[in-house]
Amino acid sequence: MTHSDQSDQLRHTSPPTPLFAGYLGESYAVLPATVRALHDVHAPCRWTGRARVTRGPSVWARLIAMAFRFPPATDDIGVTVTITPQDGGELWERRFGAAQFWSFLKEQNGQVTERFGPITFTLGLHVAEEQLHFPVQSGRLGPIPVPRIFLPVSVAREYEADGRFHFDVALFAPLTGAPMVHYQGWLAHDT
Repeated sequence: MTHSDQSDQLRHTSPPTPLFAGYLGESYAVLPATVRALHDVHAPCRWTGRARVTRGPSVWARLIAMAFRFPPATDDIGVTVTITPQDGGELWERRFGAAQFWSFLKEQNGQVTERFGPITFTLGLHVAEEQLHFPVQSGRLGPIPVPRIFLPVSVAREYEADGRFHFDVALFAPLTGAPMVHYQGWLAHDT
């Protein structure tokens, strides 16, 4: 086998770069080990933990949260997140007790997108203060762009505390800015 054949074989057998590491580049290395571990997805993986969920009181916010199948309010609930590499992206299945919802993350046209059914959001994914942030920048319903006024506001971050992966996601309703859902907690790799 020639050196060129060996190089070709290595290129074909090395796993692809995980989505978040590939997109964030050098700033990915700044993230704490537990955050990187969750996003170093080469095969299906499962993480489990606990969360607290609050829901906004307005009817509008509750209807939107229900449409996305976000979990009900609770002070303490078991959480399972399963991440599966698929079609050049990642399928995320989140379970909060019996409630579950899915999204598909992928890099498209130099941006990371997250699709919930027919709605796709473009995320302003970035690292700041050793935390990973996920603000919504734009959205579309199928191929139709959604005006910014009709987009939810997302204040979402992942970070490490006490040697554990933590998440804190607060979503606010379009138009009114009313709180829709806020879920926060921790996850550990389910071995």
